[in-house]
Amino acid sequence: MARYRLYRTDYPDSCRVKAVDGLVLIFHRPSGTTHFLDAPVPDMLLLLAETPATAEALAGRLCAKLGFALDDEAREVVSRRLVELSAAGLVWTEPCTA
Repeated sequence: MARYRLYRTDYPDSCRVKAVDGLVLIFHRPSGTTHFLDAPVPDMLLLLAETPATAEALAGRLCAKLGFALDDEAREVVSRRLVELSAAGLVWTEPCTA
């Protein structure tokens, strides 16, 4: 049984992306849905596009990229955003057996 979930995305290959007033406008071609995203979500998607990751690994990579300490608050923010991104269809999960 998998203990962790591995998050993946098809961003930016399946998206049209445009910066608008400090936000990122994303048209996701497969779903036909448009999303307005604020920091740190675009950075999270870019990191997942480079390498799929667990929530914990993504939180560590995001904090390193942004120059923040990895703490419980950072983990919580990443976990919540991943739930939102999953619901929006911009990320999906699969079991991680490693």
